[in-house]
Amino acid sequence: MKALVKAVLTGAVLLSPLALALGLAVLFVAAVANGAAGHEEEAGAASSGAGPQAAAPAGVAGIGPVVLDAYVRAAAAMPALRPKCRGMRWSVVAGIGRVESNHAAGRDVAANGAVTPRIYGVRLNGSGAGGNTSIHSDTDRGVLDGDTVYDRAVGPMQFIPATWNGPSGQDGNGDGTKDPHNIYDAAQATAAYLCGTGTSDLADDAQLRRAVLRYNQSGAYADEVLGHVHTYDRLGTAGTGTLQFSGTGRGADALRRAAVHLGIPYSWGGGTPSGPSTGFCDGTNGYLNGRCSASVTAGFDCSSLVQNAYWPALRLPRVASAQYSATAQHPVPRDSLQPGDLLFWSHGGTGGIYHVALYAGDGNVLHAPRTGKTVEIVPLTAAMPERDYYGATRL
Repeated sequence: MKALVKAVLTGAVLLSPLALALGLAVLFVAAVANGAAGHEEEAGAASSGAGPQAAAPAGVAGIGPVVLDAYVRAAAAMPALRPKCRGMRWSVVAGIGRVESNHAAGRDVAANGAVTPRIYGVRLNGSGAGGNTSIHSDTDRGVLDGDTVYDRAVGPMQFIPATWNGPSGQDGNGDGTKDPHNIYDAAQATAAYLCGTGTSDLADDAQLRRAVLRYNQSGAYADEVLGHVHTYDRLGTAGTGTLQFSGTGRGADALRRAAVHLGIPYSWGGGTPSGPSTGFCDGTNGYLNGRCSASVTAGFDCSSLVQNAYWPALRLPRVASAQYSATAQHPVPRDSLQPGDLLFWSHGGTGGIYHVALYAGDGNVLHAPRTGKTVEIVPLTAAMPERDYYGATRL
């Protein structure tokens, strides 16, 4: 579960993060009682309600076909595995997968679900790496995590070996093996863990949030996961997934245009009115023989994405500060935001605009955040530091 501390205090069930930079200094302790309430199936009326948008589109930007299939199958298995759990759907599993490993990005995913090279989290030796300060000694003799001294979170959904080898491991692809490094097994384990064994309806956001907090007891983590779940819930079910934003007018049209680029890499200085492009070298991409290295990829930065979204209906300036100056005569209070409004952040919220995003509705923004990230939809409160929020404008 995410790159922050995840320590389970009961039943020796431990969950922990992949070492992915979240940019948030959040330390927390998650308490889960033996796999969220014990795993004997309870008697009682079963329900197979799947909640919103249970069906998946044929393809989703940023999610490989095998990974998407694993998410869909995992959700479909829950009525039999967790009969009291309503509302489980592929988008919920995908929300976790997006935060934990970006859907196994950069790995090869075989047709049977095997992920190579394997994904390992930080060594949980209390060093503070990845936000972890707890010591979790080895529980699997290194079989799952390759470490015979300490445990590490493993696989695309980042399970601790003790959790996986306890009640949580699943055989999602029916090959007779429970392997956290297999996306079918890991996705099904995630769905089952979120469902628990009691009565729940994950179509209800409050209950879904509580389930995510069992996976990782961090409010910031839950905000990020639910933001991705809501994004995936909006995807159509035919063809390749496109976001279904309602509304008419310039702002809604711009938002729909920007949504086409979800999953495209952030590229500092990249992006044009015509689409993604390579940008400048930065601290991540560096230089090679005085020029940007080949690792610089085509994409958008925050302001080029906004410029592209409104082009050619409105020919906005290229940089965020100029975009604010060009639209400042039409300010919008935060409680009156509409899809397509421009949101700005500055240092300390007092001046020096450094970031711009599009309001996506339901308290979310669509933006290109920073190097190492992709165009995404996240809660407004998690997009940039809250103290830096400067204001919004409408075009």
